[in-house]
Amino acid sequence: MESERSSRIRDSPSVWMSGILIIVYIILGFLGGNILSLNYTMFYSLAQVNADVWSGAVWMLFTSLFLHANPAHLGGNVIFLLIFGTSLEEHVSTRKWLATYFASGVAGNLAFLLLGGNAIGVGASGAIWGLLGAAGGLKGLVGMVFLIGLDIFAGGGFLAHAGGLVVGLALHYSWFKRASVIKR
Repeated sequence: MESERSSRIRDSPSVWMSGILIIVYIILGFLGGNILSLNYTMFYSLAQVNADVWSGAVWMLFTSLFLHANPAHLGGNVIFLLIFGTSLEEHVSTRKWLATYFASGVAGNLAFLLLGGNAIGVGASGAIWGLLGAAGGLKGLVGMVFLIGLDIFAGGGFLAHAGGLVVGLALHYSWFKRASVIKR
């Protein structure tokens, strides 16, 4: 009977997170007066402003994960979130999925903070690259090479992507390699 109550779509953290990102974008778009572009002036305190993070606004490392610059940025992140997130869901619990998402996202933002100079960043790309790393491990490198090609269009986001990817790969190794050693 339990399987009748569960729904792969309704219970998917990837679907939930995608929905949250879309809803946040729409709400901020209406509040900011422009659905086609994030109003940085109005939502400055939620974006990752490196100078402000260095001055103590550490919440920006988290809140910026829910902001996107425009519909194309949001759409790209949601597509890859659904692809890599659902792949990881097949192998780990929801708790591990969420740990991967947020640890990778914050690690990506820390990389952007440490190496990004006096910049402003938004987006969930670091978290999504972490999902890719955790889902695919080293075998996922082929997909990563393709995505690195797409990174040409990411600007300074590459630093966040790389930071998230490193955490995702570490979590993949921790969960899957350790589990195979224990099973032997």
